[in-house]
Amino acid sequence: MVTSGYFAVSSLADPGGLVPGGDQAAPRTYAAYMAARSVVLLGGMVWLLARHAWRSLGLLLALNGAVQIGDAAIGAAHHQVPQTIGPLVFAAALLTAARLLTGRNPTAPV
Repeated sequence: MVTSGYFAVSSLADPGGLVPGGDQAAPRTYAAYMAARSVVLLGGMVWLLARHAWRSLGLLLALNGAVQIGDAAIGAAHHQVPQTIGPLVFAAALLTAARLLTGRNPTAPV
């Protein structure tokens, strides 16, 4: 989620730096939509972390892992190796973290 937040902020600050023609209206609008979603998800992650809501945080990470798998499928469909491998690596990390968090005993001390 931190990485998606980085790309969301980067796309707002310099959309042309991420994709050719990014400084046009449509990519700027899309970047704003993506930034809004990233901010909400990151806020939710921080809130769940602060509340020690491990299972809920695990679910949030699992859902983000599923999104990364979708991103990898899009990258593969467009024959873009970095856009396929990168999301797969993030998906593996997110799903592993989700599994570790959902397996925690909620009554165990932190």
